[in-house]
Amino acid sequence: MKCVILAAGYATRLRPLTNDVPKHLLPVGDRPMLDWVLDRVREVEDVDAIHLVSNSRFAPVFAGWAEPLGVSVHDDGTTSNDDRLGAVGDLRLVIEAAGLEEEELLVLAGDNLFDLSLPRFVEWWRAKPQPATAVPLHDV
Repeated sequence: MKCVILAAGYATRLRPLTNDVPKHLLPVGDRPMLDWVLDRVREVEDVDAIHLVSNSRFAPVFAGWAEPLGVSVHDDGTTSNDDRLGAVGDLRLVIEAAGLEEEELLVLAGDNLFDLSLPRFVEWWRAKPQPATAVPLHDV
């Protein structure tokens, strides 16, 4: 199983905090938000590769964060909200660039913190007739 983390947004509503730092790397509890997401992903024993898609503006910042963690960063080539690909476009880009067409994918938004057990979620999903897509939701 491969994990794809979507992190190509520009977080314009969080400026000036996100002028030079992507939202996903802002500190939460003294760690970048993405570190908390990776903790959850690494609980899924079947995940053998993690791919993150970013925009061109923040791809170098993500690359510096990702290198020691073994995360592959994909630059979607966009430079603003006006030319962004959106979640589906970014997912397609990573699938094609990394050759993931035949892989099981765990797709996560890189700016979501959660305490859901991903191993239990994957187990539940795999029990469904395949191919299947599942999206966990939480009523707020």
